[in-house]
Amino acid sequence: MAAGRRWRSEVAVKPNPLWLLLHLFFAFSYVGSLVVAEWNGRAARATEDWSQRALLFQVSYLSARVAGLGSLLLTGVIGHILSFGEGLRMASDPWMWWVTGLWAAAVLGMLFLTLPNAGRLASISRLAAGGGGSEGYSSALARWRIGGVLQSALYLGLLVLMVYRRRP
Repeated sequence: MAAGRRWRSEVAVKPNPLWLLLHLFFAFSYVGSLVVAEWNGRAARATEDWSQRALLFQVSYLSARVAGLGSLLLTGVIGHILSFGEGLRMASDPWMWWVTGLWAAAVLGMLFLTLPNAGRLASISRLAAGGGGSEGYSSALARWRIGGVLQSALYLGLLVLMVYRRRP
């Protein structure tokens, strides 16, 4: 029985090209959402018009929520499906632990740092555009920018691991 399990875990199966296409599509979508957020954030910081800031931060928030988080989740799930087909296992391959750890850190960073602060920036900007105060803008902006740097560093780490991984 143990020999049968070991044999199955060492067998690599050629992945279905559709899974690979979906994995790459969602990975590009996730990185694209980071680019959208960065450039909209730069434009929002460059203007003094709160209604423009509100619009730009709303676009960043929607991009991060849908194309960012959704694509990040699907990239990880599909990546694990592909790795299983290539014979990689969490129990026996430290590379899988590194990839999963970086992916989980990116998901947590998106959920607890990037998304909440993007939403706050959009809300604060909307309130300020309507004549309200802009309290909390600077701190939310700083946290949102830290989240963007974290997301970029994690996606670069994941990219390095994908390109330079040990082949089974």
